[in-house]
Amino acid sequence: MPKTVVPVLLLFAPLLSSFSQSTAERRFATLVSVDTLRRHVQTLSAMGNRWGGTPSGDQSARWVAAVMKRYGLEVEVRSDPEKLVSAHQRWTLRVVNPPRLRHLIRNDWLAGFSASLARTTAILADGDREEGEVEGKVLLTDRMVSEDLYKEFVRRGAIAILSYAPGDSTMYPNWAMITPLPASNQNEIPLYNVSFRTGSTLRKEMARGTEIRLLLSASIRTTLGSPKTVIGRLRGSGEGRYIVCAHGDSDSGGPGADDNASGVAGVLEVARGLSRLIRTGVVPRPTKTIEFVIWGSEYSSAEHFVKTESDRLASIKGVLNYDQIGTGETRNCLYFESNDIPHNEPMLAVLNRVGEDYAGKQGFWHEATTNPSQGGTDSYVFLPDYLARLDVPEVLIPSVTIYTAAWNRLRRIPQTEGWNSKAWKGPRDTILIDYSRFYHSSLDIPSVTTEREPFNMVWATKAVGIALLRMAWK
Repeated sequence: MPKTVVPVLLLFAPLLSSFSQSTAERRFATLVSVDTLRRHVQTLSAMGNRWGGTPSGDQSARWVAAVMKRYGLEVEVRSDPEKLVSAHQRWTLRVVNPPRLRHLIRNDWLAGFSASLARTTAILADGDREEGEVEGKVLLTDRMVSEDLYKEFVRRGAIAILSYAPGDSTMYPNWAMITPLPASNQNEIPLYNVSFRTGSTLRKEMARGTEIRLLLSASIRTTLGSPKTVIGRLRGSGEGRYIVCAHGDSDSGGPGADDNASGVAGVLEVARGLSRLIRTGVVPRPTKTIEFVIWGSEYSSAEHFVKTESDRLASIKGVLNYDQIGTGETRNCLYFESNDIPHNEPMLAVLNRVGEDYAGKQGFWHEATTNPSQGGTDSYVFLPDYLARLDVPEVLIPSVTIYTAAWNRLRRIPQTEGWNSKAWKGPRDTILIDYSRFYHSSLDIPSVTTEREPFNMVWATKAVGIALLRMAWK
């Protein structure tokens, strides 16, 4: 770790005269409930994809606000600017001929912003090999359906598209990667995402000369909607504030248990635990206000928050963002990102120290490490480059993301020079970023993600709660 970190750590040390730091941290850790975290994920996942501005998004916001009030927070619900949103109602997709393939299609998903389609039957054609017009047929492709490819299939007369992108048997073998269409109410045909097994089997059958007839329908509503962002405040006795946040929607449009009901559950559980410590007298009110924020839509809601708070950005002492804290395929590790941003150093030093202090202890993580930027989540909205794009003051706001898995395959990235953690068991100069098998997929559901290793959510909750006890009470 850089030598410059050491004196900075002293700035973040709590006032030990006001409460026992070790007692507070131990008590907070005992309050974190795996059952509560699991229930929260189950409740949110059952609502639907929770896209901001849709009925499921509004339902989710109301539920989050009610939970925050129950925990004693001061709650505000903000309506973000209207945007075009897409709400699934129902769909049908199955093989009707030949009969032996009737149960082939499983774990499919209707893409967001698809057009509705009345119940009908149609012949399947190979969109990557068959040339010319395909009037009234359904086209199969293993390509990502770009705007240009979509327009091409519409022009050729297709009534629907089946995509098994990325066409890789190792990534989405029996479940579908969800790829929404561009946001538009002018899309003319539906797109169904299917698994590699489904797509490759259908393609092989067609290559043998089998005529495949599908039964399909789609009911989807695309309209203007206003995402709802929920803010719960734990008021501090002094100036400044910390933000603990997560996007409340499933940004792919799928079930979104790990991405990102797990993050929402983590935010709520940190709020519950810290509120309980205050109510029971273990700690006084924090010096800094803590704002627990659930964004109505990933990125766009955080952007709107930054714009509306442009004159108060300097009061933000740090942003701790949760994204995907419910699973991990190859390691049992907590990641703290981004250590390549110089002004993140003080807050990451605290998180790194928390990671080292508790690694391997009963009820805590096996590994922990900081890592360089990868992009793709709300914490980046608070960093200078993004603030410049939003034309707001380029305040230096420490902004990090805490997660246990990212993306859909293992990544190896060089560690930032000068950073290392005693809690990291991997190679010293390389960070292995764990991943989710069900990233942005039709099976990002509790039973195969957050229920398999619910301790991931427990660990992430404990780490952030303990870090806040070391920072917000200063």
